[in-house]
Amino acid sequence: MVEGLHGAPGRSGLVGHYEAADASAGIALLKDAQQRLAAAGVERVLGPMNGSTWARYRLALPSLPGDPEFAPPVFMTEPQNPFDYPEQFAAAGFSFAAQYESRIDVNPGAVRPGAAALRDRLASRGITVRSLCLDRYEDELEAIFALSRAAFAGNLYYTPLELTAFRAMYERLRPLIDPDLVRLARDAGGRLVGFLFAFPDPMSAEGARLTRVVAKTGATAPEARRFGIGMHLLDQVRELAWEKGYQAVIHALMHVDNASVKSSSRHESLLFRRYALYEWNCGSAKPGRNCEMSQTRGPAHCR
Repeated sequence: MVEGLHGAPGRSGLVGHYEAADASAGIALLKDAQQRLAAAGVERVLGPMNGSTWARYRLALPSLPGDPEFAPPVFMTEPQNPFDYPEQFAAAGFSFAAQYESRIDVNPGAVRPGAAALRDRLASRGITVRSLCLDRYEDELEAIFALSRAAFAGNLYYTPLELTAFRAMYERLRPLIDPDLVRLARDAGGRLVGFLFAFPDPMSAEGARLTRVVAKTGATAPEARRFGIGMHLLDQVRELAWEKGYQAVIHALMHVDNASVKSSSRHESLLFRRYALYEWNCGSAKPGRNCEMSQTRGPAHCR
């Protein structure tokens, strides 16, 4: 159980590290978790979430008719789960709490209209961009951490993270890093005001060659969001990926209402996959109500 998740007042229960070899057993397990957490006085149960949104959370959803398909079908750091897991959460009475998607830019060599004008506007403001310095990796991570805490504090279900845990997360990704693909934007005073962390996708190997880049995490300082820094950093990652011979850039795990989705669409990206975080909030506040799903993946209705 956790308290103080952003946008979720009171106490929340979390279902994490979910695995089920049998659907009926999984549903029973989820319902048992609901009952135990409701008895402990939670306002809601969220899942799957492995402790916080800094760790793995969300389920990958099955494709819908007409969705495009890409090879390879998954990318590094993407949630991977059997596609019947969403049905198990729905059958246990969970509904969507938040929806996300990844998109793929299959033509990173195409220059976005307005890219040069945006670059010049940022330069006129004294904003400069450089790559990650691996010789100063610890210092670079500390600056990225500080910006991440400020930029993500308003995200749904956010909780703070300590620097030591943040370092451990990114230490695992260190072997994947091409420093050119990690873009750091600083203002005229040298303060970090934006970053985009991208890396070559090891799951996209064709022989000895990797074919795509994953733009995993980006953030802009709240006071600098109106300048277009995030868009400019994505422009740069696309250009660099193309120059290095990659064929695609994945824009990873974006909340559907986030500005990053709009940025992605301006690069004529295509849907790669949808994801969802689930919530159950029936029964704990008002015992005795009967909760049903109106459709397999739709909202819950209580009566």
